[in-house]
Amino acid sequence: MSLSIQYSDQSFKENFRSFCIVGIIIFVCALAGILGRPLFFLAIFWPANAVLLGLFLRYKNLRNIGGWLGAFTSFMLADLVTGNYFILTLFLSIANVLNPIVTLALLRLFKLDFKEFNKGMTFLFLFIICAFGGCLASPVFAVLTIPYIPNTFMSTDRLWVDFGMWWTGEILNVIAFLPILLAIPDKKTCLRFIKDWKTLPFQPKNLTPIIAVIVSVILTHFFIGPGAIMFPIAALVLSSLTYNLFFVSIINCFVCMMMYNSLTAYYIAQSPDAYLATTISVRIGLFMLALTPLTLTIISMNRQKLYHQILYLANHDGLTTAMNRRYFYEESERAVTITPIKPQQAKTVTILILDLDHFKKINDTYGHNVGDLVLQEFTVQVRKQIRDSDLFGRLGGEEFAILLKDLSLQQSVEIAQRICNTAFSTPIILEDGQTLNISVSIGLSYQTLPYCIPFQQLVKRADDALYQAKEKGRNQLCLESSLQNELKMQMQHS
Repeated sequence: MSLSIQYSDQSFKENFRSFCIVGIIIFVCALAGILGRPLFFLAIFWPANAVLLGLFLRYKNLRNIGGWLGAFTSFMLADLVTGNYFILTLFLSIANVLNPIVTLALLRLFKLDFKEFNKGMTFLFLFIICAFGGCLASPVFAVLTIPYIPNTFMSTDRLWVDFGMWWTGEILNVIAFLPILLAIPDKKTCLRFIKDWKTLPFQPKNLTPIIAVIVSVILTHFFIGPGAIMFPIAALVLSSLTYNLFFVSIINCFVCMMMYNSLTAYYIAQSPDAYLATTISVRIGLFMLALTPLTLTIISMNRQKLYHQILYLANHDGLTTAMNRRYFYEESERAVTITPIKPQQAKTVTILILDLDHFKKINDTYGHNVGDLVLQEFTVQVRKQIRDSDLFGRLGGEEFAILLKDLSLQQSVEIAQRICNTAFSTPIILEDGQTLNISVSIGLSYQTLPYCIPFQQLVKRADDALYQAKEKGRNQLCLESSLQNELKMQMQHS
């Protein structure tokens, strides 16, 4: 009984939370649309339906009874506080809520995962479902009911016009506002962006696209007319090739709303008939304008992602995901040849060459599948002992290499010894439940930069130390002979 009460109390809190969050957001959006509505016409700016759909798609915890009630209550309240009639408001609110209801139902029917909206054709399918689903359901319901309600603003003499205006208005608002909700970066992405923004140097050329967008929008106010809709195309294309999807979505929304406001004001000033005759084509034109940079951004993102995947596969070992030999050597050469700005800022580099002991015997006894598992598990163990900035590569077979940067000799020895001890003390569990104990021999070379010999000689020195470890019985760390006295001095000082 207590569990049932506790669950009921938790459910009530979740629904109440959704009611408040969704209710406040939709009330603000609906109120903004109502206050910007021309006299005797449908709203030219109505983000509420698209925002509601985006909230329910992006945040499933809001998609409950409380969330739906919050949205419906907000639609009603926003209309009533601005002086509308109750019955008319009721039917308008039902028409608005139909948009996300029908769209969500169709997305579920076609099993379209909105999280994959930036992959393949999912993006286009999403907007097709929105345009011919929820965006279509709302005006169909509206023209079948609202013209016959007392105090209505819709006339039976222009049903097709009102239907077209409502439908194209919904489509325009979806293309303008829904991508912003879907592309909002998560916390991890935001933190990475802030870190890059603080560390990477500012590049003025990155401001060029946004400046071009602002200039093109300003030009529409001086050269207003049907052709103005084409002014921002070049700037939007440039933005789509420069910024991520979230910023492009914001820019897109800004351009669409500013241009639509300018064109609407222009045609209303001409005459109501001019507004009615042109507004549907203007909205469709703006929809196509907004679709272009979004599509181009997604294509660019997918190409970049594919490029990075191919680059990663080319530079990393397929079995262990450690760097392959070529890439490890390239990155190590780059690290070793970097010269500090000031002589007193000398850095250090440590090379570890690691070789799994008796690995051939493991393959012969247990099979190559077990050998592959050993390599993978050993890689996991090593990564836990080194830093993200350290380089770790597989040179071939059971031989690995590590480059440690900016550590003292004593710190480097401690890391190498931990790797050696961990490998020996951590049994590997096989698929049949058996355990397999392994060990590793390690050779270490150490050098202070910039007074450094070529990287290949550092590797040879570490390789010679590895040979000594093998000769002394394996499962141990050996340093190159010249480092013994230096290590003793560091240990005495510490």
